[in-house]
Amino acid sequence: MKKITKYSEMDLVLLAGKILLESGAEIYRVEETMLRIANALGLEQFDSYVVNRAIIVSALNAKGLSESRTSTVPETNINLGRLEAVNTFSRKLSQNDNHDLTELYQDLKDIENSRFHNDWQVILGYFFGAGGFSLALGSTATDSLASAITGALLGWLFQVISPYIQTRFILNIFGATAVALIANILYFWGLGQHRSLIILGALMVMIPGAFFVNAIREFSQNNYFTGLSLTMSALLTCSSISAGVAVSIAVLPFAEQMTSSFVIDQLTWPQLIIQIIAAGIGTVAFSILYQTPKRHFVDLGILGGLTWGIYRLLWHYFQMEALAVFVPALIVAFLSRILARKRRAPATIFLATSMFPLIPGLSFYRAVYFFITGSDHLAIDHIQSSFITAFTIAIAIAIVQQMGLKRFIARNIK
Repeated sequence: MKKITKYSEMDLVLLAGKILLESGAEIYRVEETMLRIANALGLEQFDSYVVNRAIIVSALNAKGLSESRTSTVPETNINLGRLEAVNTFSRKLSQNDNHDLTELYQDLKDIENSRFHNDWQVILGYFFGAGGFSLALGSTATDSLASAITGALLGWLFQVISPYIQTRFILNIFGATAVALIANILYFWGLGQHRSLIILGALMVMIPGAFFVNAIREFSQNNYFTGLSLTMSALLTCSSISAGVAVSIAVLPFAEQMTSSFVIDQLTWPQLIIQIIAAGIGTVAFSILYQTPKRHFVDLGILGGLTWGIYRLLWHYFQMEALAVFVPALIVAFLSRILARKRRAPATIFLATSMFPLIPGLSFYRAVYFFITGSDHLAIDHIQSSFITAFTIAIAIAIVQQMGLKRFIARNIK
């Protein structure tokens, strides 16, 4: 008796695309992966149209009948582990001729519901991410500890209130308000020397790094609508963070608004080594928040430390933002492609996390913050820095993408 299944090949293709898109995959990766799955399942004349919140697919099924499907995609929640899992699923499917649609569909549903790090690991990610990035920015050990404690409490707060607050920018306002409150209380109690660096370190784990990177990559692929949408989402996040910090500091009687930017005038080799290690630890911690599989931690730690170390050296000796960003961005973009091929994983896993120390999100946050608090000159300086950084990263990624892009894609997803 013929086995009856309630799922069609098109359902399988659409679910794979949906998981990829909501997990932070680029448009070209979603389209390429769905095409590969469709070919493996015997669908002909497959075509797709993908934007950041919707997928439309059509094809001829085994009976020669035309089918089409549409799906709306919920708000993107970066999960690089799911992205890699679908990539692996696609590769194995192409190598296997026996396809049980019910089992394959269940495999995808398991991927959709999977988590690679539990709640306590995520809180530790906030702790070491905030502390590591604070130290990488040039803070003292006590500043880093204060940032780490603030970050851990922020992670706990997000886990408590996120089930009740679905709107991202409101959640970010609450989070930023909590960061400013906790950091100022710790500073008032004598923990830490630089209030601004304590706050900045803790806010680093809230900066939408993957959105900035993916937006730049979409622009470089001529997907302007998706790129603009991701950019606006990232900028809204930075704006809500700025508003939360400014309001919280305004109502605290013992807090002071930041009126200047912290600048490291001198850089010694011991300081540089500490900052490189701290940036590496912060990058690994940040990858936990993106649910990145553990097997990539060593690679990501090295890439994150390398990124920040090159940036700090170039900035220290040349004082040129474009040069200091371009060189490490180019190196990391190229190494991400190499690692993607070697580890048989999407390049996004390496690029979105290791590029994080260079992302202009922190500069844009400070720009909006200084506008809110009336420091227009500082705000304009940070706006300028944000655009220079974003444009420079875009050029670096575009250059690497032109270096045998199709060959890299084929090898990554086959």
